[in-house]
Amino acid sequence: MTFTILALASRDASVAAMRSMIVNRLALVIATSSLAACVSGGGEPPPLPTLAEDPEQPALALFEHVLTGHFAAFGANPPTTCAVLRPGPLSAEQEEALITRFVRLAPASRCVAAGEGWRDGITQEPAQVIQLYDFACREPEQCTGWVAAPGSPAKRYAMRFENGTWRFTADPRIIAE
Repeated sequence: MTFTILALASRDASVAAMRSMIVNRLALVIATSSLAACVSGGGEPPPLPTLAEDPEQPALALFEHVLTGHFAAFGANPPTTCAVLRPGPLSAEQEEALITRFVRLAPASRCVAAGEGWRDGITQEPAQVIQLYDFACREPEQCTGWVAAPGSPAKRYAMRFENGTWRFTADPRIIAE
């Protein structure tokens, strides 16, 4: 009977040692994998190329140019802001490209006309709409368009694609009502 108790105790000690060894190896594998993920670049993805570098999307390049200044002026807490292309809406792909770059930009459908201004359709707070209208390209590398943004006069932009990027010149105009 003593021999049986010693054999069982020895077996229990062997099982405990084996469990301990398995847990230690598992911890080592997890630690190594975690460290490898840190070293292999599992962090932030690289920044997206600017839309101004895409010769095929001049309207998005102009929106990007204007929205960069708009959000910089408002800092961390801008009002709900939407981008609207007139006469036709932006395609879903175009709107997604803008929202991907400007996480504070809301879909155009969220900004609802209210009296003489705009409201956020969800929060009912005031909203702002950046409108690009009368946009046209006479040549693939040369475009013009008007931008209306709250708090500033409408601006006519001339754009030219040079050296791999769109270049902008603005001419502010006050339009008589």
